[in-house]
Amino acid sequence: MDKQAEMDFQQIKPYSNTVWNSESFACQNPRPEQGVLTKLLQGGDPLSWCRADETVPVSMIEEQTPAEIKQRLKENNGETHWDENQYNAGSLNKWGLIYFYLTVFGKGNCTIVSPFFAIYIVVFPFLHEDVTLSELIDIILFYLFFILLPSAIVWGYAEASEHGYLPMPWFMKAVKYFTFSRSTGMVIRYKNNKELYSHPFSEFDCYLVSSPNHQGILSYQLHLVHRYHRYSDSIPLHTFTTSEQPDELKRIWNLIQRYMDTSQPMPDVPELEPARAKDPTTAAWDAKNNRKPDYWFSMDDDEFEEALLELQAEQRYMPTQGPEIDLFNGGTQAG
Repeated sequence: MDKQAEMDFQQIKPYSNTVWNSESFACQNPRPEQGVLTKLLQGGDPLSWCRADETVPVSMIEEQTPAEIKQRLKENNGETHWDENQYNAGSLNKWGLIYFYLTVFGKGNCTIVSPFFAIYIVVFPFLHEDVTLSELIDIILFYLFFILLPSAIVWGYAEASEHGYLPMPWFMKAVKYFTFSRSTGMVIRYKNNKELYSHPFSEFDCYLVSSPNHQGILSYQLHLVHRYHRYSDSIPLHTFTTSEQPDELKRIWNLIQRYMDTSQPMPDVPELEPARAKDPTTAAWDAKNNRKPDYWFSMDDDEFEEALLELQAEQRYMPTQGPEIDLFNGGTQAG
């Protein structure tokens, strides 16, 4: 490690004393007795806690290439929803979603529909020989002023605001869902952008829930539930991926435990690559193991796809989680 790297490492912020550490944790109180209905809603027994290994859900990390992540970071001036401190999950509010769909419609109209309309206008007089020039002009003007122009304005403003040339519309506010904080060890659930509850990570259990869809095929979801309170709002972990495969959802639980565990480096996924040097445990591990700082970000799309195929093949016959730990008897007794 050179002098500059050593100075940067020394300036990394330490963790809070409330963080999750799978090598040193206080024994948790036993799970309270659950009723039949609660067990049905939560899918029975929770997934085991573990000392998470390097297994990651490929279905999650393949959703965005390193090039796309770098471009998003550039457009957002380095701001991200996931870094060495915390993971923030959220979405647009209802007006933001309406605006988003309008921009999609506007873009489609400008880039796809308009060229076909231009071709149609050229051949229209040949298909309808009785049409007059004034009628043809009326059709063109109607399309230009009532369809193309509004579409171009909506799409153009969205593109300009996304690249920082214009301010974002005031109604484009994100609605917070939940936060995982590696630096504090806390898990926070929000409702209507207000904190609903906040508890240490070790007080939660993860449930893999299955239910048949309208075709009778089982679909799966992953929920994090606070062990000692009867909250009606759980934390939907299946939002980390579009996959509904049970093994991939179990790898999500492994990944989250790895991220929250300050005794281990963060999961090695493209989204976290810029943050690795800022996390004490991860930076130390990378330096010791000579991990290439831009391992993911140096890949082009073809190399990324090849790396994912190799990763998928390696994990095919591996356990979906690391070695199990006993959260209730395996730690130190709380004083």
